[in-house]
Amino acid sequence: MLIYMTKIKTSVIGSYPKYPKLVGEDFNPRWLLVSEYKEDWIKNKTKELYDEAVRWAIKEQEESGVDVVSDGEQRRTNYILYHCHHLDGFDFANKEELVCRGGKVKTFVPVIRGSVKATKLFLADEFRFLQSLTKKEIKVTIPSPLTIIDSVKDSYYFDEKKLAFDIARAIQKEVQSLVQAGCSVVQIDEPVSIREPKKFFDFGLKALEICFEGADGISKEVHICRGYPNNERDTKAEIKAYEQVIEALSHSVVDKIAVEDAHEHLDLEVFKKFGSKKIILGVVDVGNPRIETVEEIENRIKEVLKVVSPDKLLVAPDCGLLLLKPEIAKAKLTNLVLAARNVRE
Repeated sequence: MLIYMTKIKTSVIGSYPKYPKLVGEDFNPRWLLVSEYKEDWIKNKTKELYDEAVRWAIKEQEESGVDVVSDGEQRRTNYILYHCHHLDGFDFANKEELVCRGGKVKTFVPVIRGSVKATKLFLADEFRFLQSLTKKEIKVTIPSPLTIIDSVKDSYYFDEKKLAFDIARAIQKEVQSLVQAGCSVVQIDEPVSIREPKKFFDFGLKALEICFEGADGISKEVHICRGYPNNERDTKAEIKAYEQVIEALSHSVVDKIAVEDAHEHLDLEVFKKFGSKKIILGVVDVGNPRIETVEEIENRIKEVLKVVSPDKLLVAPDCGLLLLKPEIAKAKLTNLVLAARNVRE
């Protein structure tokens, strides 16, 4: 019998279902994946209500037993554009139509009309509020430069590489402010690396590394999301791109790479591509309301441990839990935690 003496740490990826008091009865979380939903829905919420939503999300995660928590991205409308609101150069008043997500989505987006800079740092303040609520380890998530570019319209740079590096330097300031505030885990969300690997290899990886410059002493994580599955059409990016991107990241400055494995299992050979990097393994499907049993999560963890040493493995959901009902998300997290504990014991 195999005995795993090392604890397998459990983590969220970022988002949690929206606080019920924050959203109306007609709310559909998928709206937030491609837009900011309704402007009046954003403006009519108070800081006190958002604070209440974060308290609720933290309590939900703590009750599930997960080791690394987040604010559930409760303050964020669209998880990408929320960050852009805090950057100079973005025009939100005069949005224009854009076809994005590899041609699968058409929506109205903000337009870049000037140099992108970070002048209103905000993440450190949000982190300090989280610190006052929990003794758990806290993860702060940030969209990558490539991912931001994919969700906005550029009418200023006309040079994606230069734009990516300016966005990266703006993110770098936020990351450094988080380090100074005492944050120990920062995750960059990078779905576009899988959809557009050529851009990632040409300049996206360098931009990602710029984000983490000067961020010594923290866990530098990247989540290579394949996109949320859609019941009408599957918008998951091709799984074969994972291997190339993982291998490139294995030689980068990041410490941990978060991958999706529950929606579609990776071949065990892929796990040999991570090199010295730690793996955050997705073990519950965020697009399916079915609650995975503790036993099936355990079995997948044990399979991966055939090729990965336990000190290099963490487990998490495939992606953010935004699309699920709160009771489903909590049940999935709880079973994830129990499975990780059972594997060790």
